[in-house]
Amino acid sequence: MLLSALPPYLCLFLLVSIVSLRRELRQANRVIHSHESAYRRGYAKISDHEFDQMVVVREKLKSRLRAVAAHAPELEDLGHSISLLSLDNQRFEYWYSTLPVATPMIVQPKIDGCSLGLRYVDGRLVHAAKRCGSDVLDVALAVPTIPRRIQVAGVVEIHGELHTLDAADPQKSQKTAARALNCHVSNDGLVFTAYRTLGAAGNEACSLEFLRKIGFSTPDSLVCTYPQQVKQLHQHWLDGQLFSSYPTDGIVVKVYEHDLQREMGLSNGAKPCPLWALAMKRYD
Repeated sequence: MLLSALPPYLCLFLLVSIVSLRRELRQANRVIHSHESAYRRGYAKISDHEFDQMVVVREKLKSRLRAVAAHAPELEDLGHSISLLSLDNQRFEYWYSTLPVATPMIVQPKIDGCSLGLRYVDGRLVHAAKRCGSDVLDVALAVPTIPRRIQVAGVVEIHGELHTLDAADPQKSQKTAARALNCHVSNDGLVFTAYRTLGAAGNEACSLEFLRKIGFSTPDSLVCTYPQQVKQLHQHWLDGQLFSSYPTDGIVVKVYEHDLQREMGLSNGAKPCPLWALAMKRYD
């Protein structure tokens, strides 16, 4: 839910402004850094006056961002980039040994594409980001399977995969999605499959049902009670008998209950991974 006591329409306006200003500021920083690097190498591309004007514009952007955020400080954090998690791919036996006894699990396809995070505020799509945090809202708005509006109040953050439907060529799926996100170009062959709602309650089945109700496609999913079942499903995938309608490079196994997911948390390190999920690929 929105934290501010301001009217919802004003909260939405402020948040969109914060996201837009942050995007402009990142772009200004990149351009200034590029010209600084060229100057230090002796290959200045613009005059000192033009460079100074760029710095002035950047400072004005910073000032505008501070002014907008001052109206609703609690909204400023929502203007930050979306954080998408990576998956560990350690041996399943070891991962399973870290779970409480008889923990229910869910298995899904590990779709080969590009991770994409979406943020909605009072039903409107206001922010989209790839794994590095770069804003790709323009690309998301051009994907037919990503709703521009959903019938949900407050702030909703959804994570998923942008990919093609070419199950025979997973690498092409990943390259096509990466080109669209990196070059900010649309591609009619791309679709979005949603697999996570940030901060969801209940369990994975509830989250998937919620995503479907608000207009998203979700991955095929199988609930498992025993580790032998997960191993069998992994073997079925290796044999080409499971999730064959998706471009995949493995399967994903997750803890079923969200409360336990939150309790387990993330790993330490530069690239934290959820301790409640695992990628199972082709083992050497």
